Amino acid sequence: MISANPRLQVPSSFYDWVRIAHVNDMTLGIRRLVDWDSRSISFIRLIEEIKDHPEVLTRRRYVALYRTGLKRLGHRDFDRFARPGRNEINPALIARDRQALVKAQERLRRFVNKHVAHRSRYPMRRLPTYADLDACVDLLEGLLKKYVLLLEAQGLTRVLPVWQYDWKAPFRIAWVSDTP
Repeated sequence: MISANPRLQVPSSFYDWVRIAHVNDMTLGIRRLVDWDSRSISFIRLIEEIKDHPEVLTRRRYVALYRTGLKRLGHRDFDRFARPGRNEINPALIARDRQALVKAQERLRRFVNKHVAHRSRYPMRRLPTYADLDACVDLLEGLLKKYVLLLEAQGLTRVLPVWQYDWKAPFRIAWVSDTP
């Protein structure tokens, strides 16, 4: 919206506040999804459970999620998670996903711990970038699609919600009047 409207391209503490709120919200959300504390319910804990108990996610269980006539597609899709011809998922593939996620969120987690959730005496010298944040969000999106396919046999094309209303409506109204 700001890029499209030159009149909005002015210095503003409001833009700073929106930027900080966005960064804090996104990094806290990632930290919550990648919290591996055994007392937490999180995405990474789900991945760990799947890796530690591959025998639960069998080919038979998975293919049964497909309708009659589509069973061969179920076998094809299951092969993305298993060694060829095997009847349970390959925990090494799941471990790689976990490792990629831990690596992608590392600097973001440190940022949250030192700058958002707490104030550290020794702040980070090199803060994460928007590229770091975007890369982690993109990885999470890909993993979500993958694990929805594995657990529910459903393919997601998008993860972002489709707004059911005009979320930009408040921005089409003048917030401040020039008249007293």
